[in-house]
Amino acid sequence: MIDQRPNTPQLGNEHLEQYFLDDGLRVEGDLEAVNAVIAEAIRSWPTTSRLKRLAMAPLQYRSTDLQDFEFLLCYKAHACLGIAVWQPDTPLALQQLQSGEELGECKKVASAVLLHGLFVSVQAQGCGIGGLLLDELTRRARQKEFAGIFVRAERFSTSYFEQKGFRQLNDGEELGLVPANYPHRFLMDVSQCAEGDGSATGITSELKVSG
Repeated sequence: MIDQRPNTPQLGNEHLEQYFLDDGLRVEGDLEAVNAVIAEAIRSWPTTSRLKRLAMAPLQYRSTDLQDFEFLLCYKAHACLGIAVWQPDTPLALQQLQSGEELGECKKVASAVLLHGLFVSVQAQGCGIGGLLLDELTRRARQKEFAGIFVRAERFSTSYFEQKGFRQLNDGEELGLVPANYPHRFLMDVSQCAEGDGSATGITSELKVSG
């Protein structure tokens, strides 16, 4: 479904510099805009109406969630087009993380950060907004010295995270990344040892970051 609100730009082949990222939710209307993007994205899922209905309420955010999660929003003009939600204040314990078979010096006990949600407005999908949000979170995760980004993916989004450099975890692997029995757990190595290996790119210099 295309959002036809007057302030919402119709997207085409725009350059990345037309988007900007902003931290947090500053006014009450920001949370409403976030949930509108999430609801629109869920309605576009390639799954049953029942699953969409069941997912709608649990995946939307309330004011009480602001104390647990940090929000990164992608805008064009005044329209919110993408959201990434993560939990940097609650590190998840990793077992030994190793970047490549020969890099024994990079093997260490480390922590990962949970990517709780990644949503892009339907009309903006395919424009690279999800990648921009992931790149910025990767940069911030490295600044905070996390070794990995952990996500619990939906079945139909697994190929997207694989394309972005995430690795699917096997049963019994990384038991600290809960729930350990979730079928689609993915981890991306963002440790300093992984820089330059192509698994996660730095944020593009064309992107404006606010906040």
